[in-house]
Amino acid sequence: KMYAWEKSFAELIASLRRKEISKILSSSYLRGMNLASFFVASKIIVFVTFTVYVLLGNVITASRVFVAVTLYGAVRLTVTLFFPAAIERVSESIVSIRRIKDFLLLDEISQRSTQLTSDGKTIVHVQDFTASWDKASDTPTLQGLSFTVRPGELLAVVGPVGAGKSSLLSAVLGELPPSQGLVRVHGRVAYVSQQPWVFSGTVRSNILFGKKYEKERYEKVIKACALKKDLQLLEDGDLTVIGDRGATLSGGQKARVNLARAVYQDADIYLLDDPLSAVDAEVSRHLFQQCICQTLHEKITILVTHQLQYLKAASHILILKDGEMVQKGTYTEFLKSGVDFGS
Repeated sequence: KMYAWEKSFAELIASLRRKEISKILSSSYLRGMNLASFFVASKIIVFVTFTVYVLLGNVITASRVFVAVTLYGAVRLTVTLFFPAAIERVSESIVSIRRIKDFLLLDEISQRSTQLTSDGKTIVHVQDFTASWDKASDTPTLQGLSFTVRPGELLAVVGPVGAGKSSLLSAVLGELPPSQGLVRVHGRVAYVSQQPWVFSGTVRSNILFGKKYEKERYEKVIKACALKKDLQLLEDGDLTVIGDRGATLSGGQKARVNLARAVYQDADIYLLDDPLSAVDAEVSRHLFQQCICQTLHEKITILVTHQLQYLKAASHILILKDGEMVQKGTYTEFLKSGVDFGS
């Protein structure tokens, strides 16, 4: 609606509906003809049979008539109902078997391990990772990525639009299986998507997400995610019921609720897909300092961002372009080498 696509989608849906109606009409005609043949087929066949029999110079007798009528009556159900139904079932079975075959022939995806390493440390390790969303494409989505993130480290991922930053997080989540290389993720993962998601319920239930309510911890998360003032403005505070798509919350508020939900889970690894872009500069600074740098300072954090002013606080910086790692290092190293983060 925001992009005024109503007419385009209405035309597309109408076109598909016309094709659907055409197929339904054809199917209905065939079913009608089949049903009509059930009642008239035996009579027409008897008439045609004896007409041809007489034209060939034969004499009709009562015994022959009764035998023929009995035979056609016996096979009527088979020819007009059972045989067409069998063809329909066989056709449906072939389609189902083909779908099962396609599913069974899909590439196996190994389950991501959430266990700690032998030394009890969480870790995210990516080595020579190459993958593509479209296997038919000659150009991979991500190519030759290698990095390691340990507890207490913040990895900032930057690059132009379409560079593959969100795909990198999908790879760590296990949603983008590698065609080459490997991804090792040890620890519980919390993911904050670029498009905020809220469900129908209270603000508190959206943040707790099934976890037990602990007042001290909850208040700490609310403060870190800059939601305290917003909740005070709501009539029922954090017990305010929001719609199926968070209709009563602004885009920035939904983004912060989304972030607060992840922080409250107390995971080992945090994947943040540009959570600072939906808020203003002041709130963005608060979220980065209070939430990412303080509340999550002992965690593994991978932050996708376009806010270049925060890069100096990152432990490591990964620059992507066209799915490839252009450079990796610290902020100080990049300053010395004169790297342009904006490119």
